[in-house]
Amino acid sequence: MKNNKGFTLVELLAVIVILAIILAIAVPGISKIIEGSKKGAFEADAKMLITGINYNNLEASFGEGDPIKEGDILTPAKIEELGGTKTNYETVKVVSLSPVTICVETLSDSKFGAQKAIVTKSGIDDTKTVTTCAAYGE
Repeated sequence: MKNNKGFTLVELLAVIVILAIILAIAVPGISKIIEGSKKGAFEADAKMLITGINYNNLEASFGEGDPIKEGDILTPAKIEELGGTKTNYETVKVVSLSPVTICVETLSDSKFGAQKAIVTKSGIDDTKTVTTCAAYGE
């Protein structure tokens, strides 16, 4: 008798089919996890900007620097001064100061992906549709 070693074509095809089924099940779940983490990071970073605005205005009340006002669109330098990474943001507009509410747009190539939202310290307001922060509230 011959000593045949190796797998038959049918066995190899069965393994490939099983791996394809596992991949088809896993990919949507993984992409949802990635999107959720981007949204969570975006929300945390936007809340940090809100904390920076509060701190900036507190310092301004003691005569140290200029206060941030409603309607201000933050410059990249100001975003960085408040603790954000300027390369992640397209627009940050201060909508309200009581409580601090900002409209945030991120760049598509940022670590957050393309996100647009109204953010307060308590979270993201998903009830409002944001097309562009520059036009918000006008």
